[in-house]
Amino acid sequence: MEISPAYIKIKKFIINMIHKGEWKPGFKIPSENELSKLFAVSRMTVNRALRELTSEGVLVRVQGKGTFVAEESNVSEMLEIKNIADEIERLGKKHRLETVLIEETLVGSEAMKWMGLNDDETVYHTIFVHYADNEPFQIEDRYVNKKVVPEYLDVNFENETAHQYLMRTIPFTEAEHIVEAILPDDFVSSLLKIEKNTPCLQLRRRTWLGNEVVTYVKFVSPGNKYRIGTRFKYSKEGVAIRDTVNVGAYEKIFIGQR
Repeated sequence: MEISPAYIKIKKFIINMIHKGEWKPGFKIPSENELSKLFAVSRMTVNRALRELTSEGVLVRVQGKGTFVAEESNVSEMLEIKNIADEIERLGKKHRLETVLIEETLVGSEAMKWMGLNDDETVYHTIFVHYADNEPFQIEDRYVNKKVVPEYLDVNFENETAHQYLMRTIPFTEAEHIVEAILPDDFVSSLLKIEKNTPCLQLRRRTWLGNEVVTYVKFVSPGNKYRIGTRFKYSKEGVAIRDTVNVGAYEKIFIGQR
C-alpha cells in the first residue's frame, strides 16, 4: 500500500488545525524545527509543505518573525457538503448503500482530464447506489487520488460512506461543483431502475488538498428527486456575498466569487 509523502501529511495536519479552529487567522504556527521534530522528518520536507501552503494562500511567512495562518485562508471558504445518508434519513426514509464496483484501475481519459493525472497512473474507483428505503435515489461514481488517500480501499463502506470517510480524514481546501441535465445511458437507467427517457441531473464534484485533486465524483439522480435552488445577498456595492445553494434534499454549497 502506498504511503502519503511526509510533506502531504504535514499539510493535512496544518489545514486540519485551521479547519478545527485551533489555529485561527493570525496564529503563529510551530517553527520548521518544531514541525520536523514532531513528524520526525527533515526541515527540507517541512519547508516544502509550508512553501506550498503559502503559495496556496493558507499561510503567510514573515521574514524574521515566522509563519502565520493567513487572515483570509481559503480553508474558511470551504464548501459545506452534506452526507447523503443523513439527508435521506432526514426525509424520514432509511438509507441503504449498494456496492457496484471497488477497484484500483488505470486513470482513464475522463478521470485523467478532471484530476490532472498522467495516463499511466492508477486511481481508486468506486461506484455505489444510494437507496431511500427500497428505491434507488442516487448513483455515486467516484475516482480517488491514491497518492493523497492511499488507504481508501481499506474502508468498510458498510459502516460509513465514502463521503463520511473523506470528510473525516481529508481536510480539503477547495471544491468545485458542476450541475448538468442528462439522459441516462443503459448503465445508469439499470442502476436507478428508470426508463432511458427519464431526465436526470448530474453533479460533478472535484475536491483539492492544496494543488492535488483528492477526488473526482459524479452523482446522478432522477430529475424528480433532485432540485436546485439558490439564495444569495448583495452588498451595498452590488457584490454577491457568499451564501448557500440547496441542491435537492442533498447538497448545500457556497456560491459567489472563489
